[in-house]
Amino acid sequence: MQQLAFETRAAPSSGDAVVVTVRGDLDRTDRDQFVRTLADLLVEHHRVVLECAELRPQHASVVHAFTEALARTRGWPTACLVLVAPEPSLAALLAGSGVAGRIPVFDDVAQALAHLDDRPPVLRDWWRFAVDAHAPGRARGNVRDTCRRWGVSDSVREAAEIVVTELVTNSVEHASSASVVEVEGRGTTLRMTVRDYGVGFRIPEADTWVAPPTSSPRGRGLAMVAAVSREWGLQRHPDGTTIWAELTPESVGA
Repeated sequence: MQQLAFETRAAPSSGDAVVVTVRGDLDRTDRDQFVRTLADLLVEHHRVVLECAELRPQHASVVHAFTEALARTRGWPTACLVLVAPEPSLAALLAGSGVAGRIPVFDDVAQALAHLDDRPPVLRDWWRFAVDAHAPGRARGNVRDTCRRWGVSDSVREAAEIVVTELVTNSVEHASSASVVEVEGRGTTLRMTVRDYGVGFRIPEADTWVAPPTSSPRGRGLAMVAAVSREWGLQRHPDGTTIWAELTPESVGA
């Protein structure tokens, strides 16, 4: 196997951007090294075009190392990454795995540089919170910062803050559980998920759930989630529940 190697050069006529050529075999044993190196390059240079024509993934799953490295830097617009992958099989693997949705792929360096600062089709961020009374507030602050960084409208951002506050509060107060929050942006739509690990707390299915009366001391959180969401639902797991909500300017009356 050929050892991984990275070669960095200044990008022509593109300010502080760099072009990085990566060569060698990328196996699962090399994944952590690859992620660390690429993340360090993004932290140092912020705007990176990665030439992958001579990179040979040895397993389909290793291509997620690209998105993992980007996630460590908070992603666009803090760190801008595009790939140059003229080799058809690698380009197909990036598209099939969903990586190309989050990190655009181009045929040559000139195209990549021209679109380096463009917003990717899919943006994603996530956090994990402990069972802590301060978790809802921290989650709300993280979502607020991410929405502002992504240029999300104020109305959708405010709705997202309501959703994450209510769902993380459910995780802490009712499920007595840690939670994982993920936010995904696609165009003007924001999709939020909150995963808990509580096994003794059950939420009714979305299609059978009925908003409680305003005088009820329980269930108002989900009522607020439903009120600002285009759609919402849940997925049960043996060790907990994931609740998701989709927010659009139309759903929040923007």
